Amino acid sequence: MLLMGGCASSRPTPGVAAASPYGADAAHAVGFTSLSYTDAARQRVLKTVVWYPAAEGSRMEEHPASPIFVPFVAAKDAPVSTAHARWPLVVLSHGNGGAAINMSWFGAHLAAHGFIVMSVDHPGNTYGDTSPEGYVRGWERPRDFTALLDAVSKDAVWGPRVDAGRIGAAGHSMGGYTALALAGARLNLSPIMQGCTAPETREHPGCDELRDVDYSRIDLAVARASYKDARVRAAFSMAPGMAGSYEARDVADIDVPVALVLAQGDELMPHEHNGMHLAKLLPSATTVVLEDAAHFTFLPRCTELGFKVAEVLCRDATPGTRGASQARTLSEAVSFFRRTLGGD
Repeated sequence: MLLMGGCASSRPTPGVAAASPYGADAAHAVGFTSLSYTDAARQRVLKTVVWYPAAEGSRMEEHPASPIFVPFVAAKDAPVSTAHARWPLVVLSHGNGGAAINMSWFGAHLAAHGFIVMSVDHPGNTYGDTSPEGYVRGWERPRDFTALLDAVSKDAVWGPRVDAGRIGAAGHSMGGYTALALAGARLNLSPIMQGCTAPETREHPGCDELRDVDYSRIDLAVARASYKDARVRAAFSMAPGMAGSYEARDVADIDVPVALVLAQGDELMPHEHNGMHLAKLLPSATTVVLEDAAHFTFLPRCTELGFKVAEVLCRDATPGTRGASQARTLSEAVSFFRRTLGGD
């Protein structure tokens, strides 16, 4: 229950007419809402959180996504800003066992800077609905966003608001894989299966859950197929999952701009053999290494309760640096998506 919590609002704060919580260069108030789409072909319900530029003067308030994380600030169900008829869209993917709402630190910031951001709870691999097999079936994640983009294009409310020619993807951990998969990366499960079932390596922290999978139920050819979506024009990947498993052929189809934000102190996927391995396979990517960051630095900043009950999620390589690492990440993200998708 701690990861999700409620969404009741408290302590109203001014809109962007006063100092914005999203920086001096934030041009918009932030709205957020919840949607639900159904992928009938796969029988998956896609619970979706949307952050977006809100109408000027929208009253933003704090919203606690979870008791263990600090609240985010937004105007629930506020009207969309009419400053532009259409806005660039970034689809945003959470990590293994996480939740869309806990990417608010990232989604709300982009919304304040002129992007619609949509994130889904990935069925089978989201908080309250996850399993080892749901984790390893990562290829279902980019398919969730392909289904989402199909649904949004037909949505009478959101379809006219989204500029279909300016769509990007972002994500953390397995969400980082998801963003890259939408850009053309392929999931190579063979080394994961071998490393996380071999007696000498199966206890590595990065094998949590992966060691418990019945791989006889997994079609490795299906896993390694392409789930590229040509509508996605750029990918921003934070501490990407499975980064050490890629071979050159697995990223050969990526032909859009990519940014990698890596955690030098990543405790789940040691930096040199994972993030830097992937960076070397993508020499044209923009690569940023955060020296003070750990794997979960890309979750919201923690409350006092979070440090007490979920220390692993609150741990950074250098204590007390999550805010600074996230500020750098957000600056890079806004710059990257403005450069690749355009925007104000």
